[in-house]
Amino acid sequence: MLKSRTLDSMGSDGERNPQVTSVKCKIVLVGDCECGKTSLIQRYIKENFNENYTPTSFDTYNTTYHVSDTYRIQMSLWDTSGSHMYDSVRPLSYADADLIMICFSVADPESLDHAISRWSREVREHCPKQPMILVGCKTDLRTDATKLAELAKKRTSPVMYDQALKSAKTIGALVYSEISSKDSQRSVNDVLEVAALSSAGNKTSTPEQSPTFRRQRSFMRRKRFSGIGEAKVQLRKEAAKSCCIM
Repeated sequence: MLKSRTLDSMGSDGERNPQVTSVKCKIVLVGDCECGKTSLIQRYIKENFNENYTPTSFDTYNTTYHVSDTYRIQMSLWDTSGSHMYDSVRPLSYADADLIMICFSVADPESLDHAISRWSREVREHCPKQPMILVGCKTDLRTDATKLAELAKKRTSPVMYDQALKSAKTIGALVYSEISSKDSQRSVNDVLEVAALSSAGNKTSTPEQSPTFRRQRSFMRRKRFSGIGEAKVQLRKEAAKSCCIM
């Protein structure tokens, strides 16, 4: 069953509701420097986008996703640095992780190469069984004239969906999703909420014995490369069912 705790809370009518199930999940974001990890987190939590880039060392953000009136997921989002300077300490971030998000920029093909050759290998070394999500960030730059000209000078082009999709399958990602932290709040909400729900499904001492976990993982494997919004709706339903069997 899910590791959870039940909290007393007040319902919308002012009456005491003693059946609020709270699940804690740790989600770690990795990827190259400047690929969009921090913007993704801050857009989700603060609902705004900061044009200015500030290098990350290691930051932790805490937020709560309310799945329903009786079920919420307390997310601890770990924002890690992609710099090689932190290679020796970054593995500490993986301890007790429930899910890993490997991020890359669709405007930087090399960052997708690194997602496969560097990040997925590092993740599997330290988190051999945890689910992974591959996230293509900065989709707004696919049509940005300045960025396209810059890439053309290098004789390259933005990463397209099908290309990233193939990479996601190669590394065994549970989901591939694309986001624009600058232009689309919804895309950011969808991918982080699916990550939260998938993490909650992984919070079990014996995953293979959990019917809810199997349903979630089975659904995600069928839908992982299309309709992440639909996946979120289905996982919300499964999460509601899980509250009844805890």
